[in-house]
Formats: sequence, C-alpha cells, structure tokens
Amino acid sequence: MKKNTITFLTYGLALMFMMANCKDDKKPDPLAPDSDLVDAINKIELADVSLVAPQPVVVTESKIETSAQAAALNNGIRDMVTSGVAPESVKTAGSVVSAALSPEEMNAVRSVSPEVLAALEKGGALPANLKAIQTKAAANTALSAYFTKVTYPTVQGVVIKGQRTSGGSPEIADAVEGILVSDVCLAAAEAEYQKVKAKLDASRATQLSGVATRFASDLAVLAPAEASCTAALPTKYDALRASEKETFNTANATLDQGQASMDPALYAQLKTQLYIAYIENITSLNSLQEADALACTARTTAGTASAEAARDANTLAVQTAYDAALASAGAAKATLAQSCHNQGGGQ
Repeated sequence: MKKNTITFLTYGLALMFMMANCKDDKKPDPLAPDSDLVDAINKIELADVSLVAPQPVVVTESKIETSAQAAALNNGIRDMVTSGVAPESVKTAGSVVSAALSPEEMNAVRSVSPEVLAALEKGGALPANLKAIQTKAAANTALSAYFTKVTYPTVQGVVIKGQRTSGGSPEIADAVEGILVSDVCLAAAEAEYQKVKAKLDASRATQLSGVATRFASDLAVLAPAEASCTAALPTKYDALRASEKETFNTANATLDQGQASMDPALYAQLKTQLYIAYIENITSLNSLQEADALACTARTTAGTASAEAARDANTLAVQTAYDAALASAGAAKATLAQSCHNQGGGQ
C-alpha cells in the first residue's frame, strides 16, 4: 500500500510538470509605447524660418539737361544787340532753323498766340498744325540740339513715358499593417502623434501669421510713398516751366530790342528758333511730368509685386519646414507602433 502511494505521487508530480511545461509563456502586449520613443517624437519641432524681404524696386529718376547750343544762342543774341554784330552762334542757329522748316512752318511758329502758349504752359495740347511742326523739328538732329534734353524715368528697367504655390501637407502612411499590436498601446502612439501634430500646426500658424504681418507692413509704406511722390510733381514742374518761360521772355525781348538793326531774315529765323525751342521745351516738361506721375504709380505696382513674391517665398518656406517636421513625426509614429508589437517568446 505504501508502494502504491509513492507511485501515485510520482505520477502526479510528473503530470503537474508536463502541464506546467505546456503552458503558453507568451508575454502580454505592452500597454504603452516605448518611453524613449515617446520622448523622441515629442522633441520634433517646426524649424524657424527666416523671412526674406522684398527685392527693392530699381528706379532711375528722370533727368533734364539744358542745351549748350541754346545757352550759346541766348548769349549771342545779347551780345549782338550790344555790339551790333551777329556772332557765329547766332548765324548758325538761324541757318539751322531755316534748313529744318519751311517758310510757312516758320511763320506758323512765330504766329502762335499768347493764348495757345498759356494753355500749353498749363499742360494743354498744341493745335494740330503746330504739333506736326513740333514733331518735325524734334526729329531734326541739328535743330533738336537747341532743345532741352529730357530722360524719362525707368522702373524695373522699363522706360516710363508720358502716354504665386504651396501644396498641402503630404499624407503620412501609418506603415503598421500586419503588425500585431495592443489597441491600448496603438491608441497611445496615435495620441502622441496627434499631440505633436497639433504643436506643429500651431507653430505653422504662428509663423504664417508672421509672414502675413510682414507682408502687410511691406504694403503699408507703398501708398503713402506714391502719394508723396505724386504730390511733389506740380511744384517741381511749375518751377521748371516758370524758369523756361523767363529764359524765353528774356531772349525774346532782347531780340526785339535789336530788330531794327538786324537783317530781317535773320530776325525771323531767330524768332522762330526761340519759339520752336520754347514750345518743345514746355511740351517735353509736360510729358516728363506725366511720365514721373506714371512712374510713381509704377513703383507701387512693382513694390506690390515684390512684396507678394516675398510673401509667397516665405509661405512656401514655412510650409516646406512644416512638411519636413510632419514627415518626421509620421515616421516616429510608425516606430512607436512597432514598439507596441509583442515579438513573442513561445515555442
């Protein structure tokens, strides 16, 4: 009986050992991602983007150059009236105008009325016949040498005469298909990812707000600058026209003083020369004033385009930095999901 009892005990122990040996020793799935990986994903930040400024608008100012030949003529007329002798500068001016214009054209120029000149001085247009003569005179190299030379303004290399992309954020694949994971752990990984994404979204919004603020600031200076530019023109050009008129009146009065002792033909030539030069100079100043006004507006247009280009470049730079950070977060999220997988240790 004692022997049988020992035998039963032995069999029982063996059975317990076999049952214990057959038990599944697989570890349970983790309930949270790896803590080091959680720390890593939370260190992902949106890089600070240095905003670029708009490219400056390249402008060349208009320019006015007096004629050396005209100055010599005016001095010559004064000397001639004093001495009674016509200097070469005077004779040359007379021959130049008579070669460029017909007698009828010369007479039409000399016969221009004070009312026409007054209207021209206020920015008015010339009668058609005088306009045609003026155009012909301006095309004559020898005669136009007596006219004030004007250089029109340029904006961004264009002569002014009187007459944007960013896509959405890339989709980040979860890349955890086929991996056995704990739902609780995976949910924790997703929560960490969404937390980081919310941080990146907020950083992007802040930087884009900075871009918008910079753009508004760049635009804000343009309208006042245009208004100031335009407002200064009447005073500038009224003074230039007044100076031209004074020069013309002085030379014309001096010429009339010496008319009695001058050759009638030379007098008519010089009279024509003074009038055609004055008409051309005032017309040019009127045109240049209009061009300068257009240039003021063109500066604003170019400045706006430059500010928009800078805004678009800055927006793209912020979006690119965001996309890169979000891609890193997506990759880190996939690694977190991997850490939720139980690799198993069973036989």
